[in-house]
Amino acid sequence: MEAVVTNKLPEGLPDSRAHCMASGLIARYCSRSEAYMAGIGKELRDLLGPGDAEWRDWRADRVGIACARDAKDDTEIANCCSTRGY
Repeated sequence: MEAVVTNKLPEGLPDSRAHCMASGLIARYCSRSEAYMAGIGKELRDLLGPGDAEWRDWRADRVGIACARDAKDDTEIANCCSTRGY
C-alpha cells in the first residue's frame, strides 16, 4: 500500500483529493479491503496522534474505492474523484 501511494499518488494534492486518489489507487493495485483498512488506519492514527481526524477524509476514501471499481486506469480514478467533488 505504501509503495502504491509513494509511486502513484501525485504530490501537492489537496487533502480530500489525496484521500480519494490514494484509496482508489490502493483499491486498484492492492484490494478494496486494504484500501478500507488504510483509510481507517490513517484516521485512527490522526485521532490518537498529532493529526486531525476528519469525517470528510473517510468519505473521500470511500469515494476513491468506489471509483476504482470501474476504472480501467489511474486517469479514470482521477477523473472519477474530480467528478465526485474530490
